[in-house]
Amino acid sequence: MNAHPKSSRSVSITKCLALAGLLFIAGVMQANAQLHIIPQPVSAVPLSGSFAIKASNTIAADEQSQPVANYLHQYLWDTYKLDLKVKIYQHVPPSAAIKLEGSTTNTSKGSYLMEISPKRIRIAGNGEGLFYGVQSLIQIITDVNGKQLHVPACKIEDHPRFGWRGLSLDVSRHFFTVDEVKKYIDMMAHYKLNIFHWHLTDDEGWRIQIDKYPLLTEKGSKVGYYASIGQYRKFDNITEGYRDGFYTKDDIREVVKYAQDRFITILPEIEMPGHSEAAIFAYPELGCKDSTGAQHRVRMLDPSEYTFNFYENVLTEVMQLFPNEYIHIGGDEAEIDDWLKSPTAVALMKREGYKYPSQVQSYFIKRIEQFLNSKGKKLIGWDEILKGGLAPSATVMSWEGEEGGIIAAKMHHNVVMTPLPQMYFDAPQAAAATEPLGWNDPVSWQMVYNYEPQSDKLTPEEAKYILGAQANIWVEKVGNFKHLEYMIYPRLLALAELTWTPKADKNIRRFEQSMYANYHLFNLWGLNARLPNVTGLEDVVTNKDDYATTLTYPLQNAAVQYTLNGTLPDTTAATSSFPVTISSLLKDSLAISVYTTRPLSKRILQKVMVKHINIKSSATDDRNLQPGLSYMMYKTTYNNFPATDTTKDFEIGVLRKDGGLNPYPGLFNSWVKVYGYLKIDREDDYRISSDFENTPMLLLGTTVILDGTKNKYIEPQAAILHLQKGVYQLSGYYLADKVNSKQTLIRITTTGGKQVDADSYLLH
Repeated sequence: MNAHPKSSRSVSITKCLALAGLLFIAGVMQANAQLHIIPQPVSAVPLSGSFAIKASNTIAADEQSQPVANYLHQYLWDTYKLDLKVKIYQHVPPSAAIKLEGSTTNTSKGSYLMEISPKRIRIAGNGEGLFYGVQSLIQIITDVNGKQLHVPACKIEDHPRFGWRGLSLDVSRHFFTVDEVKKYIDMMAHYKLNIFHWHLTDDEGWRIQIDKYPLLTEKGSKVGYYASIGQYRKFDNITEGYRDGFYTKDDIREVVKYAQDRFITILPEIEMPGHSEAAIFAYPELGCKDSTGAQHRVRMLDPSEYTFNFYENVLTEVMQLFPNEYIHIGGDEAEIDDWLKSPTAVALMKREGYKYPSQVQSYFIKRIEQFLNSKGKKLIGWDEILKGGLAPSATVMSWEGEEGGIIAAKMHHNVVMTPLPQMYFDAPQAAAATEPLGWNDPVSWQMVYNYEPQSDKLTPEEAKYILGAQANIWVEKVGNFKHLEYMIYPRLLALAELTWTPKADKNIRRFEQSMYANYHLFNLWGLNARLPNVTGLEDVVTNKDDYATTLTYPLQNAAVQYTLNGTLPDTTAATSSFPVTISSLLKDSLAISVYTTRPLSKRILQKVMVKHINIKSSATDDRNLQPGLSYMMYKTTYNNFPATDTTKDFEIGVLRKDGGLNPYPGLFNSWVKVYGYLKIDREDDYRISSDFENTPMLLLGTTVILDGTKNKYIEPQAAILHLQKGVYQLSGYYLADKVNSKQTLIRITTTGGKQVDADSYLLH
C-alpha cells in the first residue's frame, strides 16, 4: 500500500458559541452603528448629526459633474418628488449645500470622496467615481414620514477592487423590452456594477437588427411564432410561454446611451459557431452541411467562406452600435463533432493538417479575432475557446468552473471569472422544490458572497490577469421581468461587494445587515426581490420527546403562516406577526411548512423536517483515548466517497481543533474519512452542527446526525441531542477543498450556550 507518511495535520473542529445571546446583541448594536452601503466602501467613518435635504437646496456642480448632477436631480424627483435645482459653476462655491466636484487630482479609476456634515454634502471624483459617490449617497438617504430626507454625517473614501464588475442578461430565450432592460441597468448602476453583458443571439432568437441581413430579425427573432405553426422545433426547455421580438438600431443606441449615462459599458454577444440555430433558420446557407444526408437539428455554423463573410458583415454593424473595446463571440457548447460530417470542415482539416475538430473551433475563433483586431476591437469568449489553442489576444470568460480561467491566466491572458455554480443566477436561491423554476443546483446569496475570483492557484503576478467577476442568468425558465427581478436580487448585492470591496474588508455578517437595510430601497424602487429566509428554521434530528423553536425575521412588516403536518399553509388564512414560537411533542417526525409574506414581494416557502432518532452511548473505555479525531485523506478522481475504499493513495493523521486539512493540489478529489469518539462528561442537551458550506456526513454510532448531501445555506441542519454521560462512536466523511480547510468541521455547544473545549470531547 502506497500510503503517505503518517502526519499530524489537523482540521478545525469547533469554536463553541459561548455567550451566544450577548454576541447577537453586540452584533445588532454594531449593525445599527454602521453605514448600510453596498458594496462596503474602502473607508467609511460615521460622524455626528445629519444633513436635511430640502426643496430649497441647490445641487451645485462644475461642468465636468453636470451629467451626474442631472442624474441626482432626476432621481430625487422620481423617487421622492423633491425638485431641487441644478446650478453649474466654473468653480463650485465652498458654501454650496450639495456640491458635486470633478476631482482635479490624478485619482484611481472609479474612486470618490464623500463628506457629509449637518451643513453640507460634498462628493468629489472623476467621471464614474463621482457617479458612484452619488450611489452611496442614495443608499443612506432616510425618508422621515414622507416629509423630510435626512442623510447621516460621514466621511467616505472609496475605490473599486476590480475593473470588471459584470452582470449578463439573456434576451434570446425570452425577449425583454427596452424599458425592462433600462430598469435592469438602473439596478446594476445603484450597486456600482459597470459591465452589462447583453446576450443578443442564440438558438431561440436573434434580437439585434442587421441591415444587410433583414431575415435575421424578420424570421430569426420570431422563432416562437414559427414554432407555434410547426415550422420550427418545439421549445422543450422554455417555460412561461415565449416572447418574440428584437431591438432596432435606434433601440440599441438608446440603451447604449442610457448605460453610458450610468457609466456602464455594454458587452454585446453574437454567438458562434454553436448556438446559432436562429441565424441558420433565417439563412440556411450558414448551417453545417451533412454529407451523409442525415436530417437533424442544425445549430452549428459551417466553417465556410460564406459564413466568415456573413459574420464579418454582421460584426461590422454591431461594432458601429457598441463603442466598447470588447465583442463577445460566445464559443461555448459547440457541437464540434458535426464538423466531421461537413465536407467544408473536413476539407479545412485536411488543408490545415488538423486531426481534431477542436482545432477547427480554434481556427474559427482565430479568424474572427483577426477581423475584430483589424477593426480595433478585442475578442472575448467562453472558456471553450481554449480548446484546440487559444486565439493570441483573446480574453477568457471562465464559466465551466474556474479551471479554464486559471489556465488562461497562467498563459497571461485576461480572464473574467464567472464560474458555475456561484455566478449563475438562473439557479434557484433555496431548495428547488420551494422556488420558481431554475437551472442547476441552488445558489444562495452567501455562496455568491463567499466566492473569491483570484484563485490561490495563481501567483500574485498571474492573479493580475483576473479582470474581475461576472454573474450570468439564462432565461429559459424566466419568462417575465418580475420573475427576473426575483432571481437577481438580493444576489446582485453580493456580487457587487465581492467585485468592489477589498478582500480583507469583506465581512458576511456586516454585509447581511446592510443587505437587509437595502430592502426598503427595493420597495422604493418597486423591485420583486426574493425575501430573506426565516431565522429559526432548519432540518433537525433529535432524540428528545419535544421540539420548540422561535421564528424571527430580519425585516419589518413581514407575516407568517405555517403548518406542522407537511401540507402547504392556507394562503387565505390569517397570518401571524414575527416572532412566532412553534412547539410540539415528537412521536416520529414533524414536517414544518412556512409561508413568509411582505408587501410588494412574492411570498417564499420554506420546508424543514424534525426527525426523532435514538442515540446510545458506547461502552468504550476512555482512559487511553487522545484528543482529536483520526482521519484518512484519499487522493482520488472519484466523485463519491464510497469509491475511495478501493484507492490505495491516502494519508493518515489526527484532526485537532487548531488547524485545517488542505486538499491535494491539481485535478484531484480529496476525500476525508474521520473516526473517533464523542465524550460527554455531563448529561445535558447538546447542539451539533458544521460550518462547512457543503455539510459533512456525520454519524453517532450508526445514526446519521448530519446529512452530507445538503448545503449549509440552502438546507441548514443540526442535531439537537440529549446526551448522557458516556462515550459515543463518531464517524463521517467530507470532500476537502480550499474553503473548508479554513472552516469548522464540527461545532458543538450546550443549548444554554456553554463553551466546551473540543479537546475534551473529540477523541481517538
